[in-house]
Amino acid sequence: MKLESDADGKEQTAEGEDNKKKEETKKKKKEKKKCITITLTSRNRRKMITNVQGFEHFASKFPDGLKEVAKSFGKKFACGCSVTKGATNQDEIDLQGEYGEQIKEILVQKWKMEEELVVVVDKSKK
Repeated sequence: MKLESDADGKEQTAEGEDNKKKEETKKKKKEKKKCITITLTSRNRRKMITNVQGFEHFASKFPDGLKEVAKSFGKKFACGCSVTKGATNQDEIDLQGEYGEQIKEILVQKWKMEEELVVVVDKSKK
């Protein structure tokens, strides 16, 4: 084990530097990416709910508000669609049905979202 001196004249081990690097990478991993998350969950075995959240990061892309986005989703898919407060007290859109990939395509095409910023997560009990 080698001892190295700092600019202050303090000595540090090589292990101490490794620990600092590990802490920095952990901090980077903990930072959440600002993206729109589409979650598919099952309800009563056959029924599916599609939940879209993360709009608060992209308020400038949706100037009409989430109610207009939810209204357009409801008309497009002919399903029940509503804006609700999620577990994190942020607005999210709930749709009755399994529409994960279709919503991703619409967000990319109609609202010019980057495809990398829209993530589909399947939590169904299939």
